[in-house]
Amino acid sequence: MFFGTKLSSAQRKSDIGLIGGTAYYLGDVNHTIHFNSLSPAGGFIFRYNFNPRNSIRFNAVYATLKGDPADFDQPFPGSPGLAFKTGLVDVGISTEFNFMPYKAAKLRKERYTPYVSGGISYTILFSGGYSPGINFAGGFKYNITTRMSGGIEWSFHKTFSDELDGVQNIGYENNVFFHNKDWYSIVGIFVTYKIFDWGIDCAAYE
Repeated sequence: MFFGTKLSSAQRKSDIGLIGGTAYYLGDVNHTIHFNSLSPAGGFIFRYNFNPRNSIRFNAVYATLKGDPADFDQPFPGSPGLAFKTGLVDVGISTEFNFMPYKAAKLRKERYTPYVSGGISYTILFSGGYSPGINFAGGFKYNITTRMSGGIEWSFHKTFSDELDGVQNIGYENNVFFHNKDWYSIVGIFVTYKIFDWGIDCAAYE
């Protein structure tokens, strides 16, 4: 009975779902231009809501990254011919902070909120290699029904690798230049489903 009660409480505070959108890369080939060479991205989300302000989230997202020096008027020295395309899987855990009190599946008060998040991630490249990293994001979530929520999110992922594009330190003489580590970003729309409806929660739990 004890473990059944704990599991039921955890399920009432949890929601699962999907995220889909687009990804792009920042690194040796593209240092500054956002939304260049957009590619598809999508994956899974699991969120545990501690209270109306704070949550912890697990996600696994697949994305494709690509870049081509020919897209830029002034490519870096040595970069012509370094066009690339690679797939990756990002597995991460992050904490979310809601700017407004929010509960998944509420349809009156606490129905929507902007939020920010930050955490750690692990990137696995299909072209070979892997890298730990950090991630941070901002977004907005909104309850659609008593079970379903949706929203939009823009996340940034800083890796501790300079090999997402298959090359290192183009345009730099110092191979340990810290700011030359590769980044990628994902912009997506998500839909989550609450495992239990808030409407069936007991007064003691509320």
